[in-house]
Amino acid sequence: MPDRERIALIFINWRTGALTVSAARSARASSAQPERLRLIVVDNGSGDDSLAIIARDLPDAEIVALPTNLGFAKAANAGLARVREERFAFILNTDIEFRNDALALLEAALEADPKAVLACPKLLRPDGSLQPAAVPEPRLFWELTNRSLPRYLMPRLGERTQPVPCIVGPCMALHLARARACVGFLDERFFFFMEETDWCKRIRAAGQHVLLVPGAEVMHMQGESANRRPTRARVQFYSSRYRYFRKHGGPVVLALLFAGLWFRLTVALLLYALAVVLSLGRARSRDKLAVCGRLWLWHLLLCRPKWGFEP
Repeated sequence: MPDRERIALIFINWRTGALTVSAARSARASSAQPERLRLIVVDNGSGDDSLAIIARDLPDAEIVALPTNLGFAKAANAGLARVREERFAFILNTDIEFRNDALALLEAALEADPKAVLACPKLLRPDGSLQPAAVPEPRLFWELTNRSLPRYLMPRLGERTQPVPCIVGPCMALHLARARACVGFLDERFFFFMEETDWCKRIRAAGQHVLLVPGAEVMHMQGESANRRPTRARVQFYSSRYRYFRKHGGPVVLALLFAGLWFRLTVALLLYALAVVLSLGRARSRDKLAVCGRLWLWHLLLCRPKWGFEP
């Protein structure tokens, strides 16, 4: 591969201008060939000082300013639409930091596997612990019982690059020509959450590979934007889950999922209310009750109110 061939880094910014600058600088500092990096920042209608910060501190970045928050999938696709000549693109959260030359390692992994379309690095939390990067494909049974258990039941993946069922999306390396040929890009019906899960499922259904590349390391702050709005984030996550299972399971599966999750929310609501009483109104217990109560009411209203991140 010629050294002069560029790769596109697409950062999706929403009110995290300083983090975007830090992540882009981290990418350059960690790369053996920083001159190859083409920076594209898609601003998702932040409405704050993000654009000014990015223009000042990353003067060579190409900025795609969307008029309003159109969601992660639409923003990523808007960035990918700018990429014409490069073979590889990276879709990136802003709350990340590259710990080694992860860009080159992910690029090499995609190049080495003729069926590879998408690749993800090892993800580390700020304290150095591992964040799951490879996850199982969602199943109705686990959604209604324990979503975390399948992750623990997955075989130990070790340090070898290998195909996996699904990845989480703070850093996704993409082989553009293969994606265009077999599945296209992200499904824009997913506003936030589950868009990468849907993408992975479509890639695997097309007989192609999604890779985990443990040699590449990226630190992820894990939900910097969503954590500031926990109730809206939870509503959006439920909404995306229902959209995913409606798409891949049909109306019967969707109805079973809705009934099962609402029952679980009802039980949780009662337990949180009891916890508030027993804890004499501790703030943490009240916060959990408030989030659960909002989710329960949203279900009572058949998930119609736009209480998530969607406008």
